[in-house]
Amino acid sequence: MAYRDDAGDSLEAPTSEGPLRAALGPARVDLRVADRSLHVADRNATLVAGKKKTTLRFEKRLVVARSVPREDLGVWIEHGDEMRRIFGVVPISLLEPEGLAALKKLDAVAHRVRATLADYAGDIVRAVEIGNGHDLDKVLLADRGDGFLVYARKLFRGQARLVMTVHGDGRVEIPDEKVIRVTSRYGVTVRGDYLRFADQHGTDLARVAIPWLAPEDRDELARRIGQLVDRPG
Repeated sequence: MAYRDDAGDSLEAPTSEGPLRAALGPARVDLRVADRSLHVADRNATLVAGKKKTTLRFEKRLVVARSVPREDLGVWIEHGDEMRRIFGVVPISLLEPEGLAALKKLDAVAHRVRATLADYAGDIVRAVEIGNGHDLDKVLLADRGDGFLVYARKLFRGQARLVMTVHGDGRVEIPDEKVIRVTSRYGVTVRGDYLRFADQHGTDLARVAIPWLAPEDRDELARRIGQLVDRPG
């Protein structure tokens, strides 16, 4: 469903909480579902949940992300040195009779919202969130085209922060640690709560803690990083 009026475009998509309604204007978005809403304009994000209203000023990036494998829609802002997931919706289950049609409508809304807010994304060309738990527990993988920024929350510490920068040539920068280089997908594996990076001989180069995720989600993160850095031969 979509129509145009003097205020801009309006779209709607079913979600697990009810209809998600999006009103779009030049670099402006209003999202509403159930008793929650998000208004983004002029680098301000205003959140309403019931009777509570909060406005956050973001001077850096705002990204619209989809999750794997459920295709949740999430909005994240870079606030200080943190990445915060400030709004999100969950699709109707694909097991429901209307699930596939509902997901297609949510895909259309997500595409338009991302395009409308593209100027706020900076150098991020695509964003994926991994994890099916609480908003705080999701990992954000931000794709800059030539590499990834990975944001995750440390144990019992606030919001998600940058835990690694992965470059297409295999360099992995870990904040406050050394820079390593991995050029094979086999050098990126999972050990418990950690992503493990190893050289061609299997020797440990570094480990990065990625708590909160289910094992299969941690495996998915390792797979994506491995695909990026893998070099023939």
